[in-house]
Amino acid sequence: MSHQLFISYSHKDKAFASNVAKDLENEGYDIWLDRTDIQTGSRWDDEVVKGLETSRVFMVLLSQAAVASENVKDEIDYAIDHQKKMLPLLLEPCEIPLRLRRVQYVDFIKLRYNEGLKVILEILRSAFPEVELHPKQKERKPMDPTMLAATVTGLIAASFAKIGESALEEIGAKLPENIGKIWGAISKRFKGRPAAWGAASDLATSAKNEDNQAAFALQLKKALKEDTTFANMLEDLLKTAQSSINNEGDNNIVVGDIHIGRDLSGNLTIGNNNLIDDD
Repeated sequence: MSHQLFISYSHKDKAFASNVAKDLENEGYDIWLDRTDIQTGSRWDDEVVKGLETSRVFMVLLSQAAVASENVKDEIDYAIDHQKKMLPLLLEPCEIPLRLRRVQYVDFIKLRYNEGLKVILEILRSAFPEVELHPKQKERKPMDPTMLAATVTGLIAASFAKIGESALEEIGAKLPENIGKIWGAISKRFKGRPAAWGAASDLATSAKNEDNQAAFALQLKKALKEDTTFANMLEDLLKTAQSSINNEGDNNIVVGDIHIGRDLSGNLTIGNNNLIDDD
């Protein structure tokens, strides 16, 4: 059974309509909104009627502009005549249409937006008790590959420098646990790639060398751009390593010319600002 909601509104309230539509879609509801559901070239009235017919809930945004709109009045009449569940939202003081005066509304004059949204969701859950919703996952915004590569390279280079020259295959066992996990993910990614593996070998041999750092960071940036999953994993490992450094109270690490500290937000910062050249 459909769990579609029709949103009726004055175009003066389109910003509010778009926001509530987006938030309800993120919760898993199907929303009919004229701005997004009427295709160019379609007959407007016919498409509105289709939207009303296929919707179980009629949500109307009440404002002075809306109650003066003949289109909104027609949509209210149609929804009531066809026994749709009515869900008015009061956006500002206005004369509520006669046929809606006995219908309970959500008062956005008194409620903050998030509070009003919670009330709407409670009403909809009772309206659709049989519907299994699938809220949308918030899209993850990955860290900039250049910044991530520079930060990880600085951390790896500082750790390599502490250990001293070592065989690349053996160096992982000598690293602190959380940094070792970062290196393990990178080395797995770099194996079978001669240029990347060579840059890693050079860094292990001479971690303080800025050219070696730049070459390693460039290869890492390329890998991050190629694979978003790898980039997200490396960012998560970096955050865990950062948390470990914070908890241990080691706010500043200095190894040769490499300085790792924290900014005012608690994020790792690398003192060498010339790790990556442009492609």
